[in-house]
Amino acid sequence: MTSQLEAFLSYYIPDLDLNPLLEKFSEKKIKKSQLLLKPGMKCNYLAFIQEGVFKVYYFDLNGKEIVTWFSYSDMVITDLLGFYTSGVARFYVEAMEDSLLYKISRENLASIYSKRPVYRKFGQLFAEEALTMLMQRTMSLHTKSAEERYKELLQVPELMHKIPLKYLASYLGITDTSLSRIRKNIR
Repeated sequence: MTSQLEAFLSYYIPDLDLNPLLEKFSEKKIKKSQLLLKPGMKCNYLAFIQEGVFKVYYFDLNGKEIVTWFSYSDMVITDLLGFYTSGVARFYVEAMEDSLLYKISRENLASIYSKRPVYRKFGQLFAEEALTMLMQRTMSLHTKSAEERYKELLQVPELMHKIPLKYLASYLGITDTSLSRIRKNIR
């Protein structure tokens, strides 16, 4: 496995022998524009992004694509709702560039958690962090202006350089025109 994946896991469970957990991951390459998940697909794994950028989205009642999340190198990607509930994807997860992932199935996680309970700390801390990030995003959408949300995105250069503006606008909950106006006012 890679030093990036090892560093990611060490963040959650430092000072542990990670080899039994690392052995459960498998490599997957995915091409730009390829769907990793789509509604109805089995969603039974977490995928660590070694290289690449992904968007998570759904279509609203009018058929408009709504981007809810971006993940990039050194982050995890999956449909968290599907993974933690029914095991069936509810969102689309699409590669925005050629990507390299390391996947671990829910079954392999459960197996290692039961054999070596000390690894459960990873699952607990990861889930807590994911929930916290999603709640912060929800709060941001309801309590901050579009300009404030855009300024937050400026702090993440991976997003600003690799993701087309129409997807950034959708993520911010605004139109392309509004995003153009905000960008013009900030300069």
